[in-house]
Amino acid sequence: MKVLDITSWYSASAGGIKRYYREKARALPRRGVLCHFAVPGEVRASEPFGEGTLHTLPGPLMPGNASYRRFTRASGLEALIEDLQPDVIELGSHYTLPLMVERGVRRLRVRPAVVGFFHSHPDQVVQNVTPGFPLIRKPISDLTWRLFRHRHAAYDATLIASGHMESLASAWRIPRLHRVGLGVDVDAFKPAVDRAQRLAARPTTVTYVGRFTADKELDLLLEGYLRARELLRAAGAPPLHLRFLGDGPLRPRLEDFAAATAEVTVSPYLDRAEEIAEVISDSAAVVVPSQTETFSFSTAEALGCGVPVVGPRAGAVGEFLAESGAGFGFEAGRADSLARSLVDVSDASRARLLELGARGRDHILREFTWDAVAGRLYTAYESALAHRG
Repeated sequence: MKVLDITSWYSASAGGIKRYYREKARALPRRGVLCHFAVPGEVRASEPFGEGTLHTLPGPLMPGNASYRRFTRASGLEALIEDLQPDVIELGSHYTLPLMVERGVRRLRVRPAVVGFFHSHPDQVVQNVTPGFPLIRKPISDLTWRLFRHRHAAYDATLIASGHMESLASAWRIPRLHRVGLGVDVDAFKPAVDRAQRLAARPTTVTYVGRFTADKELDLLLEGYLRARELLRAAGAPPLHLRFLGDGPLRPRLEDFAAATAEVTVSPYLDRAEEIAEVISDSAAVVVPSQTETFSFSTAEALGCGVPVVGPRAGAVGEFLAESGAGFGFEAGRADSLARSLVDVSDASRARLLELGARGRDHILREFTWDAVAGRLYTAYESALAHRG
């Protein structure tokens, strides 16, 4: 089976799509799948990517989000499809990309099955392109959902990463849903053997890991941290350290905040899973403020490392916390509630943090290894091929 996965939401610097592609290129070839990936970039190139191949096609920057690029008619996507002759095409973008893919598919003698992955929550996308205009977000989000429903109705299967997104997609009457989830490299993201000693030796640190973009609700995190700092200061407690690890268009703002705020640092971007796991393992907890995550690699990988998570009781993060019992939940969108959860981390004993972390690790090993995800993906591809006929 030859699979061509195409998306505009691939960032060379960070993001869950990049992790998804890497793990697919490692796990699916073991099941006899030839993996090809097509993404927009600065120049045209094809290079080995794990046990698959990454094809970069030239495309301009995405409006409103400089972390990404987009395909155009001049990118050469149609020619790539004709050259590869895939059995399955998986789409991670659902705006103009399906129209370009359809033009390429018409060139083929045998029509491939088309699968759409619901990687991006419409609300996340709208937050990034409407900064400073909160009143128009709801109507634009509803229009985006209607567009997605139209697009996914034409696919042979739709892949879903979480129960939260499955419920939303079902409510919008999107057909042929397959909840495949996403996974964690449990060999890279694993508890540090000396985690107890690290917690005892270092200041209490909460780490944010991910893209520095508006949809991640980093403003909420900054406000919540400042409130938590005041609560701890009033109680005479030691200060809580906040560390940012990642990259994106909001980096300058976070660096300015760190320069003006004691105990806040912005770390250089790290690409290797082992390096990221090392930073996570130095943390008392990982904080994920966004309520619109469709899966949340940051949450899953923190739990894989045996590190509890501070997150909203909503969305995919809330689902992780409820099912694993491995974190500190707060009311979504509320800085005061987030502040109290950060204070709870600061007040938690070392034994409590280790206990929560062990629960999280067990949950990941049961449900979210990449081998398990690869099996569910392969089954979904076969189902899509059967629907195509």
